[in-house]
Amino acid sequence: MDRRRAGAGRVKDLLAVCFVLFTLLLAWPLLTIANRPVLIAGVPALVLYLFGVWAAIVGVLVWAARQSGGEDGA
Repeated sequence: MDRRRAGAGRVKDLLAVCFVLFTLLLAWPLLTIANRPVLIAGVPALVLYLFGVWAAIVGVLVWAARQSGGEDGA
């Protein structure tokens, strides 16, 4: 039981760090790096950047949900 609580604490810490990281990735200075008139496979670089960040957010949340065992911590 204590291991599960320790693991849940680590997941919460990871989610807090990921929140800050993903907020920075979606902030104006980094968005301007991808906002170029460049097409990659016919898709604008900014669209690919936003999709990649979004996919990373979803992936981290899925991983965190599996690590916590689906428990809500209550």
